[in-house]
Amino acid sequence: MSAKVIVVTNQKGGCGKTTLAINLSGALGRTHKVLLVDGDPQGSASRWVASADDNVPFPSAIMNLSHVTEKVGREIKKYLIDYEYIFVDCPPAIDNKFTSSALMIADLAIVPVIPSPTDLWSAVGIQQLISNVSEINDSLQARLLANMCQTNTSISKEALSLISEFDFPKFETDIYQRTAYRQAAAFGGTVFNLDNSKAKQEITSLINEITNLLQ
Repeated sequence: MSAKVIVVTNQKGGCGKTTLAINLSGALGRTHKVLLVDGDPQGSASRWVASADDNVPFPSAIMNLSHVTEKVGREIKKYLIDYEYIFVDCPPAIDNKFTSSALMIADLAIVPVIPSPTDLWSAVGIQQLISNVSEINDSLQARLLANMCQTNTSISKEALSLISEFDFPKFETDIYQRTAYRQAAAFGGTVFNLDNSKAKQEITSLINEITNLLQ
């Protein structure tokens, strides 16, 4: 059996990419064999996982491949038979060879965007990259994810209309801005280590959508 490769990418930093990759890989890692690939030169995912308590280790394996750049797809392929899911946290740059290489072997690209017009405009570049790679990797699916949504406001109508202009659809699940996600980073875990039912529900709902898509 070969692992499903899920790339979390956006050319813009600050969209919650690493937080998402950590929580998804950690949540799925409780019941499946999961590898998280850290592709960001800042190493945020690696530092997050390293801060976990020895008695409560992070549920998935992690590997830092940020130095590999354009050959990362080849490196990830070596681990396809060892895991059920491989999540890749990409660096925030559209011209980065790492992202192109990872997308070439990916089954799913998740593009987290903050639901504001300016953030959505900045995601156009990654849409073009995914579109270009899809011509070669015809099994690649892509989904937008409304991330870091404000709990007291609905996604603006303007932002929603912009989302509808993208080549690929949006997940039904939206992820909200919650302190639980920041707290999870502090102790190297996921929201499943915390008493926050809404955050757990969001991640569970998103995982269900992902696994259904990849079946």
